[in-house]
Amino acid sequence: MSQNSIQKLTKRAQFLLVRQGARAGRGVVLVEARRRAEAGAIGLGLTASKKVGNAVARNRARRRLREAARQLLPQHGLAGVDYVLVARQSTPEADWAALLDDLKNALIRLRAELETGAAARPQRAPSLNKRETPTESD
Repeated sequence: MSQNSIQKLTKRAQFLLVRQGARAGRGVVLVEARRRAEAGAIGLGLTASKKVGNAVARNRARRRLREAARQLLPQHGLAGVDYVLVARQSTPEADWAALLDDLKNALIRLRAELETGAAARPQRAPSLNKRETPTESD
């Protein structure tokens, strides 16, 4: 690895914070990224929901994403940025070259977005459901 070491994200709060950052979706993987307040190592979190498949498929997806990140994050990731790689249904069985290509393209896009400072996603206003909308009698 290069001078940028990779640090695991372990707490749910870290994953939720990264979720508010920039996103880049490709065919096999979705990558979320957010710059931390303090500089330092690259943060990496992996997630695979039950949509990916059973436990065996989810574990395989995470193993493949971990290895792809180990190969690509030192060159294409930014220090002081946390990344979360989200597996998709096609991740466990995807061609290895396609997985690497999708992850590389997503990381390049996110790097450009984070370097320009356009990574903050606007917060959505809370939606009103029918019961909360005022009626004529109110």
